[in-house]
Amino acid sequence: MRLLRLGENALFASPAQGLVYRVARTDAARDKVEKELATARWLLAQNFPGLAPRDEIPQPLPAAGRLVTFWQYVAPADPAPELADLAVLLRDLHALPTPDFPLPALDPFPVMRDRLRTAAVPGTDESDAAVSEKDLAFLTEACDANEAAFHDLVASDPDAGLVHGDAHRGNLLRDGDRVLLIDYEAVALGPRSWDLLPTATGVDRFGLAPSEYAEFCALYGADVTRRDEYRLLRTVRELGMTTWLMQNVPHSAPAAEEFAVRMASLREGDHAARWHAL
Repeated sequence: MRLLRLGENALFASPAQGLVYRVARTDAARDKVEKELATARWLLAQNFPGLAPRDEIPQPLPAAGRLVTFWQYVAPADPAPELADLAVLLRDLHALPTPDFPLPALDPFPVMRDRLRTAAVPGTDESDAAVSEKDLAFLTEACDANEAAFHDLVASDPDAGLVHGDAHRGNLLRDGDRVLLIDYEAVALGPRSWDLLPTATGVDRFGLAPSEYAEFCALYGADVTRRDEYRLLRTVRELGMTTWLMQNVPHSAPAAEEFAVRMASLREGDHAARWHAL
């Protein structure tokens, strides 16, 4: 078994079993975990190319104060999924009907505030040294400054519907001649523009070629950067990306260095400063 990813969840692969173990941080995440499983099952019923849960195993499974879910293992394969694949998958996802089970309204703020509260809890040398009070205060104030406007947008947006919530190339897998859209933790109802942000900000933040972004927009059928809500949505998305990275600062020197880069650009209002994916 090997670690695939460590973030909101820990993902472990067991190729011999054909399984991926997805371990939530706490068993308090049951509603979110149940939503992920329901979403996966519903997408498969819609013939959408998603990742299959291994439902022959009873799940979610409580284990040592955490919840574990079991998913089909898909071995890495070439060619790697491209932004064109993401554009087509998002176009098709956004064309699906509203699911027949409850979904929350898109709201990244509770997760961000939980991260900030956790980072602010003293008690270990690592946590005390990892993120400064000044950084935590800035991020908290940025959340305060944007939360109400974001909620108003979600409530009033005429284009609201099913959104993946974390739509980037890292959540694509090639399975034979198909590309799958995976990771349903952030699935919600909200502005579909939200799913276009990771690619749009890729040009400024991560060095994505403008020509690749233009192809993405052409395949999807819209350019989120031309919409009135873009600046607000981008600000909230970048706060989410930064607070996500913040969780790994105590355990990773590269994460600490990148966190400092992101904090400097957010403080300075520098929307073109280069960020690095970790």
